[in-house]
Amino acid sequence: MAETLLFQGVAVNPANGLRVRLGHNVETMSGTKTLLPQDAQFQLLDPNGGNNLDLPAVGASQGLFYVVKNTTGASENIVVRDADGATKETIGTGKWGVFMCDGVIWHSMGLLSFA
Repeated sequence: MAETLLFQGVAVNPANGLRVRLGHNVETMSGTKTLLPQDAQFQLLDPNGGNNLDLPAVGASQGLFYVVKNTTGASENIVVRDADGATKETIGTGKWGVFMCDGVIWHSMGLLSFA
């Protein structure tokens, strides 16, 4: 399958429209964080007491996916919401969530837990 490499480190597979962004983000949240389509695909986040993570609007997100890890050592959650504020998943301490947009809605692909 051919891929087209775009600026900002985005690769697009024309066969299925999947967009993959290079890189990762490590951050301690200080409130609600809103992801943008150009943000890193891998988000390693400390919720710092529990915070919301808002996914981008679906219209600009077809083919995007994010992998989000809750890196806190305490009992804190990250509530992942779509752009309309609907909860897609709650990621507990040490868990990973995978989210993919088909251009209509954001899908939670499930939670993962690794020791």
